[in-house]
Amino acid sequence: MSTIEEREAVVLTSGGQKIFGILHLPRNVVKPPCILVCHGLGGHKTGRYRIYVDLAEALVQRGIAVFRFDFRGSGDSEGEFAEMTLSGEVQDALKALEFLKSDDRVDNERIGIFGRSMGGSVAVISSALFNSIKSMALWAPMYSGDDWRHMWEQIESGTATAQQSEEMRRINGQVAGLGFYAEMFSMEIERDLKKLSHIPLLLIHGESDEVIHHSHSERYMELRKHADAPTKLITLPNVDH
Repeated sequence: MSTIEEREAVVLTSGGQKIFGILHLPRNVVKPPCILVCHGLGGHKTGRYRIYVDLAEALVQRGIAVFRFDFRGSGDSEGEFAEMTLSGEVQDALKALEFLKSDDRVDNERIGIFGRSMGGSVAVISSALFNSIKSMALWAPMYSGDDWRHMWEQIESGTATAQQSEEMRRINGQVAGLGFYAEMFSMEIERDLKKLSHIPLLLIHGESDEVIHHSHSERYMELRKHADAPTKLITLPNVDH
């Protein structure tokens, strides 16, 4: 057993379905701050190459607790990926934040949030609704669905065949439902981000990212020009999504 941390399985209920997570608690730290990890679309709480596990372990070594979980329809959580929606993922994230807010083992006045890719968008929307987030870190966050709007227009107008529509909506071998895309194109990140002007924001983006272009983080930076709290963008050379 690790001498640095205690690791605990957590089961929550969101939308009538079970969502599964892992809470990392640093040993010998009384009421540590805690970070919620929101994985990307079609991902899971472990992450490719166990990246979210590595992140949690690195933060625990610095006395910071971490809660990483699977959205409904992803990883170990109940639900079907095809039924996943943006609003559903936000609901799941809020359930996780409420869990941390009520857990007396962490400092519920120092809860931060980390989101990657679409999980970055979910983190922003959830933070604006939760209203108790103290810091945000977003890795390759999606700003809007404009890059894929031509695809949606083909699907919505019926000019794409059923097979083409399915292929367009395929993410990591899974097909997202039409409900998800309808909500994705109606996101209002600008509105939500303005509500978080007082919260420090760290952006991380690979300059070779072909999934979520670096311009998405640049748009976040543009919106944060007059924010009350600091904003920083770290660009990683020769790094993809």
